[in-house]
Amino acid sequence: MPSSATRQRRRALLREAHRYIGRSYTDPDLDLGDVAAGISASKRQLQRVFREEGGEDFRSYLLRIRMERATVLLTRKKNPLPIHVTARRVGYRQASGLRQAFVRFYGYNPSEIQPAPPQYIGTTEFQGDKELEANGDAEPEAGPKRSSTARAARPGVRPDLGPRH
Repeated sequence: MPSSATRQRRRALLREAHRYIGRSYTDPDLDLGDVAAGISASKRQLQRVFREEGGEDFRSYLLRIRMERATVLLTRKKNPLPIHVTARRVGYRQASGLRQAFVRFYGYNPSEIQPAPPQYIGTTEFQGDKELEANGDAEPEAGPKRSSTARAARPGVRPDLGPRH
């Protein structure tokens, strides 16, 4: 059993690693070596600290942090983020990577926790010119139609075939 001074050093190292990961979890390439270098520790030492003091290995901790942050971004009341944007913000290059990790971690798809999109209140049918005329917003009638001779006067247009390509 390690001495109390050793345990205190390990706990301090673990806190430092947690802070580093909290600042860097959005990097898709973040790995144990990056964190170890960032806090001036060896990979072996850091892995041991995670396992013995933290109760989980580095990858499990990183996955948990990313999933917790993704859940917050996907479920926030005001302006929840789409899955592809959330994926990039929590350290995945593609939405599919986030979906796979989310299903492995929680057991369901991230789209299942997102709030439903707001529903349109009103009519989806176009009322056409009747509604425009009633509001006085109707556009004036188009001018006289051109004859085929008028089309022939324009360069590049043949009256029998239309524009040349």
